[in-house]
Amino acid sequence: MLVQALDQPGAATSLSEPVLLNDMVGWRRRGADPRDHGRVMSDALALLGRGFGPDEAVVIKPSNIFNPLARGALMLRPDARAILLYAPLRDFLLSVARKGLWCRLWCRELLEGYLADGFVQLGFEPRDYFRQSDLQVAAVGWLAQQQAFAALLAWAPDRIAALDSETLTRDPAAAVAAAMDHYAIAGDRAAIPAHPALTRNSKSGEPFAPGERQDDLAAAEAAYGDEVEKIVGWAAAVADGAGIPLTLPHALLPR
Repeated sequence: MLVQALDQPGAATSLSEPVLLNDMVGWRRRGADPRDHGRVMSDALALLGRGFGPDEAVVIKPSNIFNPLARGALMLRPDARAILLYAPLRDFLLSVARKGLWCRLWCRELLEGYLADGFVQLGFEPRDYFRQSDLQVAAVGWLAQQQAFAALLAWAPDRIAALDSETLTRDPAAAVAAAMDHYAIAGDRAAIPAHPALTRNSKSGEPFAPGERQDDLAAAEAAYGDEVEKIVGWAAAVADGAGIPLTLPHALLPR
């Protein structure tokens, strides 16, 4: 939703999960020389960062698998700014449970990649992951991302802001306007509420029904609430032991 809403001709071009950045992740995992990888990453960012007009900004939303490379990319572009978009833990787990088998498998695949990247620093032994449920694995991936996001915010608080999905969906027009301010995009704020990205599902393109998101979460709560409650408690204890905030600081908008 957010990256699509920031796409305004003449002001900003947005790119959602460009394959080129996924290829950079794959190359690194296959053992790319760090110096070669850094040089090609700079070229990749230069290619992706070309707007259609001389004053047009480019906003890139990478895939989750790019998270281990985020700091390096920001170091290559010291003038770039970022927004770290995340879902509250309980909402994330309810969404994973509601979406079923394929989403649970995706969470395992994501964690597999994070482990290969050395991105998970939570004190678990490799064998521990075989004893964890699907939602525990999903929570571990969420915690690894949250830990990295907190470190990024501490590293460059003047360039990076955090935005949770609950705040975004509660008032999407305000969130988009705040994002435009953060990125210094000079688009028309008055046109934001009518942008198609705010009224349609970003995956399917279908119009949102009134209360659709709340109904989906309520249905997931009824079906999986007990399991999710247990995993949230477990993950909160892991987060406390690792010093990971469940709510990130430097919020783009107040909660």
